[in-house]
Amino acid sequence: MKRLERFLIHTVLIGALTGLLVIVCLSFVFEFINEAGDIGKGGYTLASAMLVVALSMVQRAYEAFPMATLIGALVSLGALAARGELVAMRAAGVSVAQIARSVVLAGVGLAVLAAAIGEWVAPQATRMAQVIQANAQGGQVGLAAGGFWARDGDLMIRAERVVEPTLLTGVRVYAIDNVQLTRVITAPQARYDGAAWVLSPAEVTRISTNGVEVAQAAQIRVGGELSPATLEVVSADAQTLAGWELARYINYLDNNNLDSARYQLALWVKIATPFATVVMLLLTVPLVFASARSKGVGQQIFLGVLIGLAFFLLNRFLGNAGLVYGLPPALSALAPTGLFLLIALWGIRQVR
Repeated sequence: MKRLERFLIHTVLIGALTGLLVIVCLSFVFEFINEAGDIGKGGYTLASAMLVVALSMVQRAYEAFPMATLIGALVSLGALAARGELVAMRAAGVSVAQIARSVVLAGVGLAVLAAAIGEWVAPQATRMAQVIQANAQGGQVGLAAGGFWARDGDLMIRAERVVEPTLLTGVRVYAIDNVQLTRVITAPQARYDGAAWVLSPAEVTRISTNGVEVAQAAQIRVGGELSPATLEVVSADAQTLAGWELARYINYLDNNNLDSARYQLALWVKIATPFATVVMLLLTVPLVFASARSKGVGQQIFLGVLIGLAFFLLNRFLGNAGLVYGLPPALSALAPTGLFLLIALWGIRQVR
């Protein structure tokens, strides 16, 4: 049984990773076609565009993990069923539960990989892509560890995060006159009012030959040349942030009475994704036995795509509905996974 278990785990892993590779390659082609329209803007070259798209594929791979592993595992297990190997295992006394156990063990390994990519690799790759794109297409905005720098006339603006193109947090503004630093303004946030950035509440440090003077202000308007459109390239989508970043940012938004529902949903989706990967693999067991020797590889792929799309669309629908109707983010994120888990367990019980 140990040898059969290792064989099944290996088969599922190879199939799932192959499915992921195929989907990522297809995504690369479509993403590159979309990105090609920006080639030639500033210093944005063909090589830059390809590198940006390649880096963005890490996030696409993470998002596609449940669907890709479902399709890949369905094809690989379907091949075993078509050759009669699963039937031979059953005839040798291997139960459906034991086969499902092997599939789940493979799923746990893939879930750990998905979690690691989503937490450490994808956010960094996305930021690198943003750095290359921002620097190549204009140079007005530069990204660095822990935030970004932007020039607005004679001002240099540093912010920790672009919540949205019109809202910055952790802001520090440096006013420079004839290469001399004359004023530093710090504020927890800055919002664009249509003509300038409004920092509130602000602390102003004035530097002159007479010394340093510090004053407080309810709000200060600065700049105006740096538009929200310029910042769109560095505006982090909630889905691309690491879990710890989401948790920290949710805390900041809640403490400042700002809406954090979108970020809470993103955090719960990040928690749900590894579990969804396991559930999708578990779902392949009843599907493969139900269709043993009756469907070709093409039909297996088509079936996997349909189920994967159903899961994806249900996820999106519940997520958007949750934001609109105020559903708990945990419910919106975990409900699709829970529903498909019940379907998988019911299907396994029906296998004879």
